[in-house]
Amino acid sequence: MGVFRSAAGTELHYELRGSGPLLICHPGGPGRPASYLDDLGGVGHTLVLLDPRGTGESEPASSSAFTDLADDLELLRVHLGAERVDVLGHSAGAWPVLAYAARHPSRVSRLVLLTPSRVPIAHGADEPSQDELVKRWFSAEPWYVSAKTAWDAEDFDRAKPMVYAADTPAVRAHAARPETTADYYDDFWSARLDPEDLAAVGVPVTIIAADRDVVTGLAAPHVLADWLPNAAIIWLPDTGHFPWVTHPSLTRAAIDEALAS
Repeated sequence: MGVFRSAAGTELHYELRGSGPLLICHPGGPGRPASYLDDLGGVGHTLVLLDPRGTGESEPASSSAFTDLADDLELLRVHLGAERVDVLGHSAGAWPVLAYAARHPSRVSRLVLLTPSRVPIAHGADEPSQDELVKRWFSAEPWYVSAKTAWDAEDFDRAKPMVYAADTPAVRAHAARPETTADYYDDFWSARLDPEDLAAVGVPVTIIAADRDVVTGLAAPHVLADWLPNAAIIWLPDTGHFPWVTHPSLTRAAIDEALAS
């Protein structure tokens, strides 16, 4: 476990996992430690698994807006002694990663946005609703009725099969892990990132999207790609929001492809 100081002066912890070139990984949530990312299906890099402010063993700070968390990524790069870094953000973690690349484009080699959160992206007029997608994707599944009932009641623990797009022993084990989280959803999303700011991000950006992801949906990856001057999308078939849990080889291949660009 490594330790460095955040832009707010607090201690942040990270773990190195695997071997090969460095890949800084920012988890989602917002407010989750990075341990749930595992090894991302066995990616051929050394994963720098960052526990953001207030998560895992990292100390909290007065602000956890995603634009402030972006400043911590630059200090992590300096701490690691790397001139430039590859960076991956999962889910909500895609947004501090994007803010970081917009502020420090010369310090980033490649970006990977893995099933990025769509919270800041408006719902398109012609875009299918979440309920329509859920019915289309999962109505034939034996767990659909109970998971959809739980989802509608905001009982997200019991709705996990819809998020993972599967209900397997691996899914249940991954979803049941204990972790030290931080409750800063509103603070995290209080920040804004102007799409025009992303014009500075000229490095290759790969959006890895899952075609049964109720969190991201089908339109948001295309919106993000339109905002970025050098973006590509890789679609993972029959996968949900945590594709490395259900399809590790497929996820590993997509990330390795993105980092080879």
